[in-house]
Amino acid sequence: MLMIVQTTHKPAECPPGSPPTLLRLASIVRTGLLLISLILIGYAPARAFTAEQVEKGRDLFRLNCARCHGPDGQGIRDIYRGMTAPALISPGAFPLDPRPYQRMRHFQFRTARDVYEFSSAVMPADQPASLSAEDYWDVIAYLLNANGMHVNGQMLTENAAEDISLAQLQARARQAHAATEAPLPAPAGDTPVIEGEGGAQK
Repeated sequence: MLMIVQTTHKPAECPPGSPPTLLRLASIVRTGLLLISLILIGYAPARAFTAEQVEKGRDLFRLNCARCHGPDGQGIRDIYRGMTAPALISPGAFPLDPRPYQRMRHFQFRTARDVYEFSSAVMPADQPASLSAEDYWDVIAYLLNANGMHVNGQMLTENAAEDISLAQLQARARQAHAATEAPLPAPAGDTPVIEGEGGAQK
C-alpha cells in the first residue's frame, strides 16, 4: 500500500510544554532583533534632498548668489569694501571654522542645518533674509549636490538637515591642503568695479 506523506514548513516554535524560561528567551531575542533593526534604520546615512530641489536651487543661486559668489560658485575677493565672498563650490567649500578673511560668519558649520541658520539670516548680503525658507533649502541642496553629495528623493528640511553632516566635505578640504598646511586661500576672482567709488582698492 502506497502512502503519500505531505510535509509543511512552519516557523520554528517552542514545543508545547516548553519551560517558561525558554519562551521568555525567545520573546527577548525577537524584541532585541526588532530594536537593533530600528537603531540601524535611525543611523542610516542621510543625503536628504531631491533632484527637484537641486534644479530649483541652481536657478535661485544664479539669481541671488552668483553676483557675489561667482557664476560657478568659485567666490570673488574684494566684492565690496574689502569683503570677500567665499567659494561655495570647491574642495574647500563649507569649512568647519570660518575662513580667516570672513567677517560675517562667527560659528562652525557641522551640519547642513548650520549652513541654513547662517545663510537665511544674512544672505544675500545686500538683501539679508529676503528669500523664503524653501528657497534657502533649495539653494543649499544645489550646493551640497555640486560639492558631491547625492540626491535620495527626500526633501531637505530643517529636521533632515540636522542629520546631514559636513564632515566628509571638510575632510576633503583638509586633504587638499595637507601638503602646504596653509589656511584655505581667499578666492582669486576679479575685483569688481563699485559704482561711484572708482573700483575697490587692493
